[in-house]
Amino acid sequence: MADEYTPWIVTRLCRLFGLVASREHLARNLKHLRTARGLSQEALADAAGIDRTYVSALERQKYSLSIDRLDQIALSLGVEPHVLLMPNLPTTGN
Repeated sequence: MADEYTPWIVTRLCRLFGLVASREHLARNLKHLRTARGLSQEALADAAGIDRTYVSALERQKYSLSIDRLDQIALSLGVEPHVLLMPNLPTTGN
């Protein structure tokens, strides 16, 4: 029986071959920017109009997100959406 395609297979393959997925960039940058601004997961979730457990799951790389959610979170953090997906955050303007 052939392996069924799932997003988890892609994530495992990326890790196996040393590739860093956008989900990992998002998780790292989201947590960094949130904590740098002194926001709890709950405060960010309230500002973005999402559930706190969703923020937690994003930071733990359990979920991916839609473009609309990316925009909501970025707006709440005061950054452009692409910043959340960058491999390395800029050293100024975080």
